Amino acid sequence: MLLKRLGVRMYPVRTCVGCRQLGNRADLIRIVNNQGFLRVDTQKSLSGRGSWLHPSSKCLEIAVERSAFARALKSKMDHEQVKELTNFIEQAEKMLKN
Repeated sequence: MLLKRLGVRMYPVRTCVGCRQLGNRADLIRIVNNQGFLRVDTQKSLSGRGSWLHPSSKCLEIAVERSAFARALKSKMDHEQVKELTNFIEQAEKMLKN
């Protein structure tokens, strides 16, 4: 309450499943387990268990190595789903560079 009175704006904070660093919700990508399939939740509003990831291939690699998605989403990931996520992250990185 004191921060609000001082005019300090608070933002929702989430933890990246890859690097384990905190980040603003707006800066992270939400991955959702939707009926057994991993989906990128671009609107950040899909129902279901979700995990958060920085839009970098390095964070994705770390998350896959650590089986972080399986743990966070309580589901298994197959190689095809990893490939789809990798493509999405690469596209996001390209967009951020431009």
